[in-house]
Amino acid sequence: MRKVYLSLVISGVLVGCASTSEPEATASTATTSAPAATSTSSALGLIQDNQLTEFRSNNGKSDAWQKLADKSNGKGDVGSSKDTAFGDEGSARIRFVSENDDFTATPGLSQEVSNIEPNTDYILSLYYYDKKGPTSPSELEFGVKSKDGKTIKSTMAHAKDVAMNPQGAVKKGFKQVSVAFNSGSNTTLDIYALMHITDTSGINLDGDIGKQTEVRIDEFKLTKS
Repeated sequence: MRKVYLSLVISGVLVGCASTSEPEATASTATTSAPAATSTSSALGLIQDNQLTEFRSNNGKSDAWQKLADKSNGKGDVGSSKDTAFGDEGSARIRFVSENDDFTATPGLSQEVSNIEPNTDYILSLYYYDKKGPTSPSELEFGVKSKDGKTIKSTMAHAKDVAMNPQGAVKKGFKQVSVAFNSGSNTTLDIYALMHITDTSGINLDGDIGKQTEVRIDEFKLTKS
């Protein structure tokens, strides 16, 4: 009887050890998976203040964005707008303000983006709003440049061509536009968006120049294709 009893006790101990080891392995797997996901996300090139909410809350100023305009010298104006494609209010408004402005200037925004993976296919997208419609004298150029200023890829967008594009959720006039490119050997890039005036004959110099020229941009995104 002692041998049988001892055998049962030993068997019970072994079963107990086996049952406690499985939860320990599961807990270890769950702990190591979360940091791995964080690491993957942080490795991608990210656009700062991509919804321009900080730009809006700071009255058209942002550490992330560089304004490419010179309002005092007639080279266009870049400011903030409460209009938004998604989420909290905030977008950039690009325009001219005076009949004496230089309509050949191309005001806009740019941002340096780091952590770009070299030799990788990307898509730069943003939401563009031009409420002047198909006859608008305004057009948007946007794209990507290398750190030394060389254009890697750019494209143009006009209100007449984007009517059927994906639209914003808050302000439906915002339409998504995009451009695909390869990063080449670059690990840092400049993204930019510039407004062009294509036809000055469509501008009434005695009217409101701002309303006749303004466009808005919002919701920048850089993704791998």
